[in-house]
Amino acid sequence: MVKSSFGLNEQSNIGAIFYTSMQAVPAFLPSILKKKNIPCLIPHAIDQDPHFRLTRDIMPKLGFYKPSSIQCTFLPPLQGVSGKMSSSQELGTIYLTDDSKTVDNKINKYAFSGGGATLEEHRKKGGNPSIDVCFQYLKFLFEPNDKKLNEIEENYKKGKMSTGELKKYTIDKINAFLKEHQKKRKEAEKRIKDFIYKV
Repeated sequence: MVKSSFGLNEQSNIGAIFYTSMQAVPAFLPSILKKKNIPCLIPHAIDQDPHFRLTRDIMPKLGFYKPSSIQCTFLPPLQGVSGKMSSSQELGTIYLTDDSKTVDNKINKYAFSGGGATLEEHRKKGGNPSIDVCFQYLKFLFEPNDKKLNEIEENYKKGKMSTGELKKYTIDKINAFLKEHQKKRKEAEKRIKDFIYKV
C-alpha cells in the first residue's frame, strides 16, 4: 500500500515506508493508553494526506476506529513564498528559542508584506491581509480575539493601519508568547525524568 501511494522502488529509503507508521501513532495511541477504542480527529496539512489515507485503510483491520482527518493550511515562511515554514530555513522561520531582538529583526527584515509600495500608496489603496505574513501569523496563532483580528484586517485593507504598525503588533504578540513559553520550557527541564517512558 505504501508503494502504491508513494511510488517506491529499489532505491527508496526504508524511512519512506516506516514514516506512515510514525504518522499514524496519534490516531490510535489514546485507544492503547485508555484500553478502549476511542474515535480520533487528526488535523494535518496537505503534505500529510497520503499517510492518513493509508492509516484510514489499515486501522479498521487492526480493530481500531477509522480516524477522521481535516486538512489545514500551511503556516507560510516569513518570505511569504508558497510552501510552509520550515526549521531548515533559518531566515524564514521563527524558532521557539528565538530571543526578542531576533524576532524583531526577522519580522522587520524578512516578513513579506501585503502593504503598498510606499506609505502614501498604502494609505490611499490599502493593503492585502490575505498575502501579508504578519496578518497570517496573527490569524493562525497569535490573535485569539476574533473581533480584534477583524478590526486589524479592515484597518489594514483600508490603509488605516500601516505595514510597520502591523509588524510591530505582531512582534509584540510573538514575543509575549515566546517569553511565557521559554519560561515554562526552563521549568520543564527540571521534570524531564517524569516523562521518560520506563519499561
